[in-house]
Amino acid sequence: MEEREFVSGSREVWERLATVVAHTRKKGISSLAAAQVKAMHEDYRRTAADLAYAQTHFASSETTVYLNRLIASAHGELYGSSPRRLSAVWRFLATGYPRLIRKHARPIALAALMLFGAVALGYLLTYVNYPLARVIVPQQFREVLADPTAPEGGSASQVLLQGPAFSALITTNNIQVSLQAFAGGMTFGLLTVYALLMNGAMLGVLAGVFGQAGVALEFWAFIVPHGAIELPAIVLAGASGLLLAGALIFPGDLTRGQALRAISGDAVRLVLGVIPLLIIAGLIEGFVTPLGIDPLTKVAIGTAMAMLLAAYVLLPGRSAEKRESN
Repeated sequence: MEEREFVSGSREVWERLATVVAHTRKKGISSLAAAQVKAMHEDYRRTAADLAYAQTHFASSETTVYLNRLIASAHGELYGSSPRRLSAVWRFLATGYPRLIRKHARPIALAALMLFGAVALGYLLTYVNYPLARVIVPQQFREVLADPTAPEGGSASQVLLQGPAFSALITTNNIQVSLQAFAGGMTFGLLTVYALLMNGAMLGVLAGVFGQAGVALEFWAFIVPHGAIELPAIVLAGASGLLLAGALIFPGDLTRGQALRAISGDAVRLVLGVIPLLIIAGLIEGFVTPLGIDPLTKVAIGTAMAMLLAAYVLLPGRSAEKRESN
């Protein structure tokens, strides 16, 4: 085969691979959907085979030099070293994740409505029907949370004496709920909705119980510092589950399998971003919650964390979005 004929037959694959390599160098391979990564890998394999042929038949040609450089670049993107992977992770967390959150604002808003709406309903339920509200609270608290309006009540305040143990229990529960909310998308969203509503109702009931016991400020001083990060993390995990559920319930012109594959990349990336948020919340729970400082100071710390999280979600990546929209 002549070199010109060889180049003509494979040029399209090489150019496609070069284009995607240039893209991943700027935005990282995490910016590609699963199907795009698979296509990139196929083009890489075909180009590697072409390089082997060129080295045999056109060893000193410019074509061989070009293919050698292209394969080296593509290999670095597909099987990059740890620094390259860490760089891609950093780009994703710095700008990619906030953009992903804004992209899926609707399911996130729906998940937030479920969670915080349930908080409000749980809080009201403690005043309307306390025995029923108490059923929502985890078993380990039912024995100690007597009716705060009864003469022998008020034991809710004793729970706060456990301090970090109480807060750690809430944190553990929230991690479990986050995982449940994401995986629940595969149940057509039923388990996701249940996780959001029940966790929100539990928090609302606890707030009502401690409020009636006269220790509302102390309760929120335990919850707000790490809850300012944990609760949005639960919302994001719930939204990722709703994305999966939406593909199953409303696949459109696609089959359910095709719709699920199309959205699964964003859903998985959305829930992966929850992990560092939960780590940050855990650090706050471990180092801020036990501090013997004024409760209002703890609430202020939580408020500041919520504001920082809001800035992180709303600001990074805006300039890139403007350029892409033009």
